[in-house]
Amino acid sequence: MATHITKFTGKQVRRCCLTAFFFCLLTGCEQTVDSHDLGIFYQPLNQDRDIPLQQWQHFGTEIKSIGIKNVVIQWTKYGNEAFGESHGWLAKRMEALQEDNIKLWVGLYSDPNYFRQIHSDSATQKAYLDEYFAQLHKSYLQWQTWLKIHASKVQGLYLPLELTDYDFKTPAQREQLAQILKQQVKLYDEPLMISLYLSGQLPENQIKQWTEQLTGLGLIVYVQDGAGTQALATDERHAYLNNLGCNVGVIREIFVQDKDAKTFKADRVSKGKLDSILNEETCHPNTMFSLRYLPIASNPLKLVGEK
Repeated sequence: MATHITKFTGKQVRRCCLTAFFFCLLTGCEQTVDSHDLGIFYQPLNQDRDIPLQQWQHFGTEIKSIGIKNVVIQWTKYGNEAFGESHGWLAKRMEALQEDNIKLWVGLYSDPNYFRQIHSDSATQKAYLDEYFAQLHKSYLQWQTWLKIHASKVQGLYLPLELTDYDFKTPAQREQLAQILKQQVKLYDEPLMISLYLSGQLPENQIKQWTEQLTGLGLIVYVQDGAGTQALATDERHAYLNNLGCNVGVIREIFVQDKDAKTFKADRVSKGKLDSILNEETCHPNTMFSLRYLPIASNPLKLVGEK
């Protein structure tokens, strides 16, 4: 996911592009998520290719030791950057994680201009999304052989677009999106994960209905908790999240954004805060954003802009 600031009129929402939502859905009665359900996003950046493979392997062992069993690779292509494609440095690091028995969600193509393009009327959105998903499928075909070879340790595919109530305010926009996504589900044998973040533009019941619409298509849906971006007040965030069905996952933001910075800047949460997230009981599947912000001493990933 691209890390950037998106400015909205009215309520400003400053977002770290992640996007969103993670693996095996829990259904039915309330359950407690244990360490086997815990995942984390990894947002590949070219600055990471200089990390020695041995150091990366040690990092994989460390994250597994704290209960992380799944990693969501946010994207395998970002604009024109393909990270060496399925034989490059990113693929080798993905394989190293699998060697530690960590399963992956493999993100496909991400468009750097997504947030600029998606904020438009329904007709423009449809034209853009049709083009976007065509590019996304091309990236899938480039990785298809790799996915087959490593299928036993691949949970599914992540669609790297972040849905928000700001861009899909109307029922007509959401229904149009649902029809587009319905066709996408038919194209892939693998499970598809998608994410959503909240800007406070729709009431809680409509957000719940939207997530139910998306899961009804067969998508695995995760909602960002907004704790790191602080875009919504704490009580408002909790009201939205508490209203979601237990089959909807939550992405826990383990960073704290500097809202006074002109460009995106964030720090890792404290180790104590991470521990509280790891020990929290919830009926929702849990994943975190992201590896780069994981507050452990062995973390080789530099923060954005860090020397």
